[in-house]
Amino acid sequence: MSERHHVVTMTLLGLCLGASTACGGGSGTVTGAAPAAPAALARGLDLARSPGPGQSPEPGTSGPGPGASATPGPGSPEGAAPVPEGFKRIGGPANGVTVAVPKEWVALDLTKDDLDKGLKESGLTGPTLEQAKKSLRTLVDNNGIWASDTDSAKTSRNGFPTNLNAFCQAGRQISMEQLISETRSQLEQLNAKVVETKKMRIGSREAARIVYSFETNGVSVRGTQYYVPVAERTCIVTLSTDTGGKQELFDRIGETIRPV
Repeated sequence: MSERHHVVTMTLLGLCLGASTACGGGSGTVTGAAPAAPAALARGLDLARSPGPGQSPEPGTSGPGPGASATPGPGSPEGAAPVPEGFKRIGGPANGVTVAVPKEWVALDLTKDDLDKGLKESGLTGPTLEQAKKSLRTLVDNNGIWASDTDSAKTSRNGFPTNLNAFCQAGRQISMEQLISETRSQLEQLNAKVVETKKMRIGSREAARIVYSFETNGVSVRGTQYYVPVAERTCIVTLSTDTGGKQELFDRIGETIRPV
């Protein structure tokens, strides 16, 4: 797979998983929720299911996988960042990445947790629940983690829960400048407005932070993606919300990302 395709796959998977929880999909909708942008969702999931040279060839091998050793190897990052007060750390060696989220968020480790049970606990119902299941199947294949602020769905006029998804994708490393450029291009092709891009450090690692917004059937979603390369993979954390005033929280969460 070309480097360009590699970046496109990661970007679209994170974006579409972030957007999927706002949708009713297919037939019917949930009261207060908007239907999906199905073409964008389908495109992202199709790309995510089609690995090529430079990517992990089998589902479930993007991260270290269940049973992986927690002992750092060459190129592995430093230990976990301190967990802020009121937060909990989710993820681990099986996922390839950890991150801290508020304690009240419902979190799913998709290497071991029951997807159906976890989504029901997140408060999703009806067509929104079914669409989330379909979208998150790809995250299962990537040994991902997903977390949701269930209370935010109750206060959102669209029934949209502020949420996070994280996974690692095997592939050749490219420069941070190229990663940012390619990601911006693909987001703009999906009619997303890129608000800010920057290089930053998360722990001891160089990383990228990309803030964007997009409309899907009348719902305005604001997202922040963090890209953290390590060894022969890149870990991507995507945070999405339709509620204002979340950027400070997203940045606080982003500072806790650690590939493992």
